[in-house]
Amino acid sequence: MARIFGRKTILLAVGALALTLLGGGVAVAKPTPGTDPDAVRVAGKMVEQPPVTQADIDLAKAALKDGAGTQASSAQLFAVVSANGGLIRGSQAVSATSLGLGLYQVVFNVPVNNGAFVGTIGLTGSVGTSPSGLISVVGRTNLAQGVFVQTWNASNQPANRSFHLGVFLP
Repeated sequence: MARIFGRKTILLAVGALALTLLGGGVAVAKPTPGTDPDAVRVAGKMVEQPPVTQADIDLAKAALKDGAGTQASSAQLFAVVSANGGLIRGSQAVSATSLGLGLYQVVFNVPVNNGAFVGTIGLTGSVGTSPSGLISVVGRTNLAQGVFVQTWNASNQPANRSFHLGVFLP
């Protein structure tokens, strides 16, 4: 009877499997409270999110009731927001608000605080070329349904830029 695998091959395969299962598994990062060392700083001071207004909280609560608190598919959560903070279109997006120069808040009708956020600078239509710039997205402080967005121009100065935002839920 012919041998297909030798002892060394079997030991190597078992060793690789053991290393994969023990040391090379999937890592899941748990969010930790506190200051993110990668947070944007201007003149050495961390850029803080403006406080959430009571009107924002009331709107988010009303949206939860209207949305029946259902969990949405991640492919269905997105928003296209104009440079002045207007919600142009979206799926399950309730509102978009300009909070200041290059600062925005987008609220959805489901909690997104455990999701992942992806943003890109882009025009609100489907034709043309967007001015270049930078974008940063993070969960909204004290608003589980909100996303905080910051935009900059190509010179790294705060600037109002239209953008597209996608949310992926677990």
